[in-house]
Amino acid sequence: MQGFGDFFNKAITLLEKVKSGNDAWQFFASLAILIFGFLLLELLWRHSNKRIQSILERKGIKRWLPYLSGFLPSLRLAVAALLLRATEIPLVIPQKLLLLLHGLEAFLFAIACILFIFQLVRFLDLLPGALQDNTSESFLKRFRGAIRIAALVVAAILFMYSQQHLFPEWLWKSSWWLYVLLALVYIFISVGGKLLTTFLGTLTVALRDSEEKARLRLLLKAALWPIRLLLLAIAIYATQEILKLPATTDQIIEIITNVVGTLVVVIFVYQILDLVEYELTKFVKKKDNEFDMNFVQLVRIVSKVLIVLVGSIYLLKAATGKPMTTLLAGLGIGGLAVALAAQDTLKNLFGSFMIMVDKPFKVGDRVVAEGFDGYVEEIGFRSTRLRSLPGHLIAIPNEKMASVSVENIGMRPSIRRYSNITITYDTPVEKVERAVSIIKEILKDHEGMHPDYPPQVYFNEFNDASLNIAMFYWFYPPDYWEAMRFSEEVNLRIMHAFEVEGIEFAFPTTTTYLAQDDRRPLTISLSKNLNGDDEK
Repeated sequence: MQGFGDFFNKAITLLEKVKSGNDAWQFFASLAILIFGFLLLELLWRHSNKRIQSILERKGIKRWLPYLSGFLPSLRLAVAALLLRATEIPLVIPQKLLLLLHGLEAFLFAIACILFIFQLVRFLDLLPGALQDNTSESFLKRFRGAIRIAALVVAAILFMYSQQHLFPEWLWKSSWWLYVLLALVYIFISVGGKLLTTFLGTLTVALRDSEEKARLRLLLKAALWPIRLLLLAIAIYATQEILKLPATTDQIIEIITNVVGTLVVVIFVYQILDLVEYELTKFVKKKDNEFDMNFVQLVRIVSKVLIVLVGSIYLLKAATGKPMTTLLAGLGIGGLAVALAAQDTLKNLFGSFMIMVDKPFKVGDRVVAEGFDGYVEEIGFRSTRLRSLPGHLIAIPNEKMASVSVENIGMRPSIRRYSNITITYDTPVEKVERAVSIIKEILKDHEGMHPDYPPQVYFNEFNDASLNIAMFYWFYPPDYWEAMRFSEEVNLRIMHAFEVEGIEFAFPTTTTYLAQDDRRPLTISLSKNLNGDDEK
């Protein structure tokens, strides 16, 4: 009772000092700020509440109204703390009372933050159906409880740290509370980090079958390990800040913190390449682009190699503390040695990049390169693989494929056939003309004819043993086997038509003239026939 009486007397003394140090208008001004502030807050809240209700009803999500209106207590407490701070402006308040008022305002802010976080936890009830199906009720319950406890602990720690003057001096001079604080930080980071990563992992699984939210899924997946390492870095940094450690230990912890922090960035950037690959894959699958999946894989591999190299440089800088110029100079010498040793590999890599950018051919095209005729099966980072017409697999280094002439048969717009139709020399002129007309009639408006490439037929040559009719036609589209079928049809029709017209095809013939002189007498030998009779 004596302690309570002393406190009451001190409070009366402080109030008398306030009364003696301020005029009446200062009290009225302070009171007016408090009253009008609360009235204005109430009016604004009622107006915004009606406005929010009408918007939610119009969008068909009226069930959100209780969750949004639940923020009212925390907002009112926060505004009350601000109004208390505003009431101090017109008054002259003793330092001790001012510290008590600031402590009250900080307490109101802490309670407001706690209520605000509690209300945010309630929004877990509005999770999407797919996420709720993949998340157990017990996990959500533990997750809510952990966030509430964490909010209480953090608010209490921040309040005590910011308002040290309200607590006994011996509490801050003693070192035991530092270890208690560090233990609370470790518990908070461990439990909170485990729940957070579990929640993000569950959210990633829930979004696995949703193509529309694939970007969010890949982003969450990329952030899981960096978050774990970031929590570890925070724990190490908290140890350094809370405890008074020796200078050597301080330096070691600082190096570890820098390394872990750098590793967080490197791993996150490395993992985010999956999102870049997803976007590039969607881009190359469009019909109006000039790239394919090989380009995506090339960008992916080159990007990962660059990230690993740059990340390694920054990790060395964080671990050693040496300037970047020194590290780059040392790595430059080593890189030069590696480049000289792997120059063939680098040539092939650059060759594959040029092939993918310039695109002289693509997978599935029939090409002739380095004397090999075949179909492109794969464009790798070291070589291009062809399947020859006999069926053999041929690997040609990309360095050569990018520098030699490549005949891309698969890119031809049509298949051209050039053939010589030979007829005998004793064919009359009228029948030669008729032969040309027959071939022209057969090829007129033929199947697969391109309007820009009409067939051409000419009696163009006197061969050694025949009269030559040159036949040209183009088959579109360039389907090889369809072109072969059509060629067979053309050949048969020409043969039938020539047979009807009595036009004979020529074949290689020779005429032998027999001569007799004194040096080469002509002799005739007789042979027996099948019946055994002599022939003369």
